[in-house]
Amino acid sequence: MGVRDISICISSTESDYGLIDQATSLAEGWGAHLSCCAIGVQPAPIFSDGMMLSGQAEVQAQMEAAQEHIRAFRSRLKTHLERKASGVEIRNTLTFDTAIAGAVAVFARYSDLFVARMPSKPDRDLHGEIIEGALFGAGRPVLTIPEKWKPAPLGKKVVLAWDASREASRAIHDGLAMLAPGAEVCVVTVDAKVGPDQHGASPGLDISTHLARHGLKMTVRNADSLGKPVGERLVEAAQGFGADLIVMGGYRHAKLAQRVLGGPTQFLISKSPVPVLLSH
Repeated sequence: MGVRDISICISSTESDYGLIDQATSLAEGWGAHLSCCAIGVQPAPIFSDGMMLSGQAEVQAQMEAAQEHIRAFRSRLKTHLERKASGVEIRNTLTFDTAIAGAVAVFARYSDLFVARMPSKPDRDLHGEIIEGALFGAGRPVLTIPEKWKPAPLGKKVVLAWDASREASRAIHDGLAMLAPGAEVCVVTVDAKVGPDQHGASPGLDISTHLARHGLKMTVRNADSLGKPVGERLVEAAQGFGADLIVMGGYRHAKLAQRVLGGPTQFLISKSPVPVLLSH
């Protein structure tokens, strides 16, 4: 059936009209509807001894400034859409700065694909919260886009980051709707271990055989990490293959551990030169 409904979120604290232009190009290419949720971000109420301190003059002034900022943000966004993307559906919502992921989750549930900007620091800015809200809260596949990515067709040459996990299987099957007919797919494993509860007798063979039945042109590359992070080896494989898209299971390991110690998902959504499709 393909991709028919795409959604994005833009927050008042990190207005990102470049993402709108990128998502608009994707929607036009797939003949899909694009909706944008404009999230007005307010500072969370401050409590002391169980009492909200909203009556204090300093807090009140902060709230009023946030409201004025949100009004200006909505006005600028409306002007941008009227000039460059008049076909985009716009929805407005308000939330506290501590509850952005939840607001994204509610909105993202009603789409085939959620598109987000890659954050330079996934654990420190709102792009990371937006991605996690759609991925975990909405259960939707998330296409993360590099900031400097020039809109171009996706799904002709694809790298599948394969670790034989449930998340990776979910990702490639979510991604089938984005792949071009007869697309070339390179299944890449890193330090794959042979075993019945891991990669089977031949890493990458079973998934490539399965995907070949969908009319895809399959190759398998079993790489060693060579002491490098797994994410770095995946990026190297994608560049060597000339991939326009990387598909992977997002956050197979705990989010907190990846934020503290790093991991393939964190590496790819901050450093990949091509879009990355995540599923969980």
